[in-house]
Amino acid sequence: MQRAEEELHYWLKQAGVFVGSPAEMVIVNEVTAGVENYLRRAAEHQSRPGDLLSDGPELITQALNSSEALIEVNFADARAVANETDRWDALANLLGLGLIAAMAIGLGLGLWTVRRSLYHPLLSIRDALVRFRPGTSPEVAPEVGPLELREIAHEFNQMAERLKRQREVQLSFIAGVAHDLRNPLGALKLGASTMRPGQPLPAEEKIRERFTLIVRQVERLERMVEDLLDTARIEAGRLELRLERYDLRGLVHEAVALHQGLSPAHELVSQLPEKAVSVQCDPTRISQVLNNLLSNAIKYSPEGGLVSVELQTTGGEAQVTVRDSGVGIPSTERESIFEPFRRSTSNRDTIPGVGLGLSVARRIIEAHGGRIAVESTPGVGSTFHFHLPLPGGAPSGSGGAPPERPYGAQ
Repeated sequence: MQRAEEELHYWLKQAGVFVGSPAEMVIVNEVTAGVENYLRRAAEHQSRPGDLLSDGPELITQALNSSEALIEVNFADARAVANETDRWDALANLLGLGLIAAMAIGLGLGLWTVRRSLYHPLLSIRDALVRFRPGTSPEVAPEVGPLELREIAHEFNQMAERLKRQREVQLSFIAGVAHDLRNPLGALKLGASTMRPGQPLPAEEKIRERFTLIVRQVERLERMVEDLLDTARIEAGRLELRLERYDLRGLVHEAVALHQGLSPAHELVSQLPEKAVSVQCDPTRISQVLNNLLSNAIKYSPEGGLVSVELQTTGGEAQVTVRDSGVGIPSTERESIFEPFRRSTSNRDTIPGVGLGLSVARRIIEAHGGRIAVESTPGVGSTFHFHLPLPGGAPSGSGGAPPERPYGAQ
């Protein structure tokens, strides 16, 4: 009997542990109170069993009613939990469907973004490449999309612009060559027309005059052909130099003497140091550079004036300076005039030339390990400098082996 009461108390306590609401707690307390009341009455009426039999059914009925009420409350709670679970299941289903829809929309937006930011720029670049044809003006590829595609489009546009400029330069070169060939050819034709077969020869003085004209035009054509050949050799990397120790004073003196009587309107002067300026060079090529600079100085000084050539040594280099008082060069064109087929836009239509001389001159000077530059003011004149390294970097005349061909040697 004692063991049964202990188990009953244990389970009543356990029922209190699992209470989930105030209503359940009230019912559990009622059941506990009823059971405790019954057990207490049973202990009090052990001497009078009849009293317990008369009161016991009522106490048991109360406890059972309280237990049934507890069961009903538990069932109600279970139904509420089940309903809540169903509601959360429905909400989870809705959230799942919403998430799937959001993922589908996000995927669609992602594909649209990829198409807009990658596919369309790629198509634009492809179309620009497809439309790029020799002889046509290249179209600009739009610089849109990711950084990498923008860089590709930018590089393509830069390349297309360079090719466009190169084509313009080539067309300008062809036009210049045609123009410069037409003039000497016209002079040759005129000179030869006076000595056609079947016609009496003109006076000797007239023949000499025509032959002088023909020789001058042939020399002009020869210079053009040499410039073209030199440019072709340089571009092919086949510029050959025959180096020897040479006194630059002799080359400067010869160049000035050669151009001295070409134009009565120009005064040519030279300033040469007393000591030898010996350099390791190809004298023929350096003479070519000097002749080009002097010829340009005369040609681009149509109103005449002073043309000076100065030779000096400075900082372990020999420096040759050619000055004129001609038309000058705009600041925006000072560097480009050393490029092949480039001429100043201000006088390309009035002064003959194809724009190769300065390009060849720069390549020759650079092949000697030197450099060339220009200073110019439009309407005032231009000054060209070129520098050649002295042997060992020492000032000339300070010792070392003497030049093989000194100034004045034949």
